[in-house]
Parts: sequence; C-alpha cells; structure tokens
Amino acid sequence: MKNKNILVSVSGGRTSGFMAVYLKELYKRENLLFIYANTGRERPETLEFLNSLDQHYQLGLIWVEAKVNPIKGKGTGYTIVDYKSCAKNGEPFTDVIDKYGLPSKLYRHCTRELKESPIHKYAKDFFNGDYLTAIGIRADEKHRLTKRKNFIYPLSEINVNKKFINDWWKKQPFDLKLQEHEGNCDFCFLKSKKKRVLLLREGLNVDWWNDIEKKHSTDRQPKMDVRNNITIEGLIKISRDMDLQLSLLDDTDFDCFCKST
Repeated sequence: MKNKNILVSVSGGRTSGFMAVYLKELYKRENLLFIYANTGRERPETLEFLNSLDQHYQLGLIWVEAKVNPIKGKGTGYTIVDYKSCAKNGEPFTDVIDKYGLPSKLYRHCTRELKESPIHKYAKDFFNGDYLTAIGIRADEKHRLTKRKNFIYPLSEINVNKKFINDWWKKQPFDLKLQEHEGNCDFCFLKSKKKRVLLLREGLNVDWWNDIEKKHSTDRQPKMDVRNNITIEGLIKISRDMDLQLSLLDDTDFDCFCKST
C-alpha cells in the first residue's frame, strides 16, 4: 500500500466497529483517522456503542456533524462534536432538509450532506487532501462494493462475514444493543416497509420524521418513501391494523452509508 494515510469510516454498526479495531491492531505503519458523522437521528444505542468502542480501544474517534451553509452554491462543512455534545434531535438533518428538500431513494442528499461531505472535508484538512478511505463492507456483501478511486475494503479482502462479526462481538466486554430491524438511523426510509411498521408497533417515536415530511412535502416530492409510495402517516395507520400480518409487507432494504450491520 503506497498511501499511508487512511480515513477509517465508522458508521456505528458492528462491522465498521470491528474494522476499526482490526486496522488499529494490524496497520501499525499507517496514519489512521477514525471518524464518525452524526446525523442527529441515530439511536441512543448507536451513540453508546461508539463511545464504548472509542474508549475501550482508544481509537481517538473524531465525531463530526454537517455544518450546512443555507446559501445556494455553498457546500456543507463540518463541526466537531463528541458523545455528550452531539445532536440527538435531528438538528443537522433538519438543516439539510431545509436547504435541499426531502431525501428519498432517488435523492439521497442525506447521505451526501450528512455523512460524506463532513467526513471527507475533515479528512482533507487532516491529511492535506491525500488519503485512502476504508469502508466496512464484508465478504458476504460484495454487491455493495463500488470501484471508487482511493476506496479500500479491508474486510472483504480477508473474507470476513456476518457470522464472524457477530461471534467476535459476543466475546467482547460490550456490544451494540440493537436488534437486526432497528439499525442506526431510527426510521430511515430505506428500511423495508415491514421493518418500519414493526418499529411503529414497538412504540418508536416518529414525530420528527412525520413533522419534517409534512413541512417539506411538495407536488414533486410529497413523501420520502417513493418506493412504496406511502407517507409516514400512512405507515402509522397501517401499524395500527393489528390484524395485518407483517409477513405480507415488503421486506426489502436498500443500502446506504449509514447502514448498521
């Protein structure tokens, strides 16, 4: 590996968490930057996991949030935060939607502005523009691999799979306290319809999502879930129909930068 500067993108899931530990232990000669971008809609369990990960393995994890410039043509920057001071009520996400409108499967500016932009702008400042980006994609997720310049996928290269990751975390003194359907971003529109209805039945508060969708609904984009063509209010109504079997609902997720694995 010629470039010794490596940005290690930590999403808050088990896979990227393991990758961070793996790289810290084995990439002794590289300059590693461990970074996490907070959207304000991550579940508290994710934030707790990240804090434990950083403290236990002494990563020096950098927490950033999007700093949105409301002026058209001016790009998103970053603000440095930490476990205690990071947004927990969707503030960065709100700023992005105020400027760019509702995100959807077709318009993923949430990923672009909340994750990619602040992470890479910080890394460019830190490394003076010269670095590789390590992404936690496993060998059993090769459909997610992309041939992006200066991106590396260490876990795919060593054939790490989901079972390995889960077994490894069971042996650690802490773990991510989330079930498979919960994920990091609490009510992401890229989660399947089945998962979101289940989350509603379990009592997840989606007031922020419902309010932001209503506020920014337009004729061009009346909802975030364009795949299922349903509003959040519609999902809430479906969740209240206890006669409806969840097995009848769509169970297909779409991948995103924030994916918890």
